Amino acid sequence: MEKYFVDGKKPEIEGKSKKIYKLDKNTFFMCFKPHLRSITSKREENIEGTDKERLIANMYFMNLLESKGIKTQIKSNKIENIDGVDGIKVKKIKTIPIEFICRYYASGSIVRLYPSLVKEGQKFKTPLYKFDLKQDIKVSGVDDPTLNENYIVGLELLTEEQFIKAKAILAEVGEIIREDLESKKIKLVDMKMELGFDEFGNIVVIDEISQDCIRANDINTGKSLTKDAFRQLKSDKEVLEIYKEFNRRVVKN
Repeated sequence: MEKYFVDGKKPEIEGKSKKIYKLDKNTFFMCFKPHLRSITSKREENIEGTDKERLIANMYFMNLLESKGIKTQIKSNKIENIDGVDGIKVKKIKTIPIEFICRYYASGSIVRLYPSLVKEGQKFKTPLYKFDLKQDIKVSGVDDPTLNENYIVGLELLTEEQFIKAKAILAEVGEIIREDLESKKIKLVDMKMELGFDEFGNIVVIDEISQDCIRANDINTGKSLTKDAFRQLKSDKEVLEIYKEFNRRVVKN
C-alpha cells in the first residue's frame, strides 16, 4: 500500500476553512480548519472542534450520495489520518466556480432581499434553485454575486448541456439529503453544494456538505442544528455542541 506524507508539506490549496495537500498525480488530501464566518452577522472566528464535526458529516453525506449513484470527489469511503492529520482522500478535479443552492423554505438572504414576496419559514411549492459566483467580497464589495442561466452559459462557465446536467444533480442531491434528514426528524431548509469536473469530464459533487453549508432545524422545535447557531451569535461552546448533536442524530442514527 502506498505510503503518503503531509508533514512539512505546503498545502496545494489553502483557504479559510480547508487545506488540500497533493499526495500524488491524481490524489489529494482534504483537511478541514475550524473556521466559521457570517457576513450577515459580522462574525468570523475559529471554533475548535467544528472542523472534526464537519469532516464527519461530510464523509457521511459523500458516502450517502455515492450509494445513490451520485459521483463525488472522494477516493475512499472513510476518514483517514496522515501524519496525525485527519482528512479525506479526494480525486483531482477542475472546480466549477459556482455555488449551487437549493431552497425548500424561506430563510436567510431570500427573506432579507424579497420581503414583499416571502416570509420566514414559508414552504415553497417546488424547490428554488440559485447560482452564485464564487467570488470573495473583497473583489467587488459583493460576496458571491448571483448568476442566472444566461450569464453562466454566456460567460462560458458551463455549456448549456453542462448547466442542465449540473442543475439535475443539484435537484437530485437536494432530495437525497432532504429525505435522509427528514427520516431523522430534521427539516432541510436550504443547502449549497459545489461541483467540478473529474479527469473524464464527469460533473461530480466536490468540496463539502456539512453543518456549514446546510440550514436544517429540528422538525418539532425549530431549533437550528447547523451554522445558523453561529449566525444567531450563540457561544462557541453552544455552536460546537449543536454541530455534535447534528452528527449524533444524522451520522450515528
